Amino acid sequence: MSDSAGKVNILIVDDRPENLLALEAILEPLNENLVRANSGEEALRELLLRDFAVILLDVQMPGMNGLETAQYIKARERSKSIPILFLTAINKEESYVFKAYEVGAVDYLFKPFDPEILRSKVAVFVDLWRKQEQIKKQEERIRQSEKRELELQHRTTLLETEARSAEELATVNDELQRRQYELERAITARSRFYASMSHELRTPINAVLGYSTLMLDGIYGSLNEKQREGLERTHRAAKHLLELVNDVLDLSKIEAGKIELAMQPVQFPSLVEDLFVTVAPFAAENKTELDLSMDGPPVTIVSDPRRIRQVMLNLVSNAIKFGGGNPVRVVCRGTPDGGVQIEVIDCGAGIPDADMTRIFDEFVQLGQSAQPGTGLGLPISRRLVELLGGKLELESEVGKGSCFRVTLPPGVAVSENGVEPEMVETRSQSAA
Repeated sequence: MSDSAGKVNILIVDDRPENLLALEAILEPLNENLVRANSGEEALRELLLRDFAVILLDVQMPGMNGLETAQYIKARERSKSIPILFLTAINKEESYVFKAYEVGAVDYLFKPFDPEILRSKVAVFVDLWRKQEQIKKQEERIRQSEKRELELQHRTTLLETEARSAEELATVNDELQRRQYELERAITARSRFYASMSHELRTPINAVLGYSTLMLDGIYGSLNEKQREGLERTHRAAKHLLELVNDVLDLSKIEAGKIELAMQPVQFPSLVEDLFVTVAPFAAENKTELDLSMDGPPVTIVSDPRRIRQVMLNLVSNAIKFGGGNPVRVVCRGTPDGGVQIEVIDCGAGIPDADMTRIFDEFVQLGQSAQPGTGLGLPISRRLVELLGGKLELESEVGKGSCFRVTLPPGVAVSENGVEPEMVETRSQSAA
């Protein structure tokens, strides 16, 4: 929560006053509310009193160290999603770095660090926090508008059954139309806000990506091994954050019914063959062999190739990530009604029965996997497949692997809002 002046709270934790003073000097240009904590215990007390956009946490502290403090922060529902940047001048071994990421760090910085880079990173999370707060407020207004709409609908129903006058019924209908117009305007405003948010969030993230790339390419001079490792971690963290923003916007568009389809002929297995070219470097990096087979003759359906490719890219990438280096098979076959069925099969660890449904929930990542991800790929994939008139199913056995099965119809005759897909106008999407 921000203070009365609209400033965002930033928690800085270090047992040395001179370090706290240095951090305040670096972050002072951001003009935000900087909250000091001299120990892990004091940091936890501050978290009980207010919300924070980001936490800068020293690793080496007497009593409760930074790693232990982070574990308590992530175990608490209210604070588990707050980004944590670890700062240290001592624990530079890889074991400490890995431990920091395991307990939920978004980055691990070694002292002395570049003030501009630290300030830029903190600014990104401050901007992200503000946009999230704006989304919550906008959604609350929309929920209130929808609540008023439901109340008005109920009132209209009562009046239709009890009203004795056509004039009274006409008045109620006019009010209902006005409310409906207000609701449509609110939904339209939300869509515009998502588009604007996409640009505003991506600008600072792309700046971090761009400058870190230039530094890695040696534009600003040579780097030693530790500097290069730190920049590579920064680059990966920024890419992950950008993927999260894109996925959240995609999911928001689907929920708002504002995602467009561009229907055209799609041929299998050609689409999967093209996809294999894209994922080949990733497969090689994970020492994974890809295999594509077609049961029967090639199949052509009418659908949105871009959205199908988005779904298949997610499924194949997941199979490579979690397949343990074992071969990944993709099998295509026609269906009796003229549609197509695509199976993505891996030989990984498999998914327990208790998690088979939960895996399609937003922001769910099973186990303590070291593989990066947003937890939104599968929920978005299932909703896109359903939007295309198909279904996404899962079969898995622990210790043997998983099979994700996509079934698509020969063509989508009518979209969810009743408009023929062939007539849907294709517009560029901010979440693409």
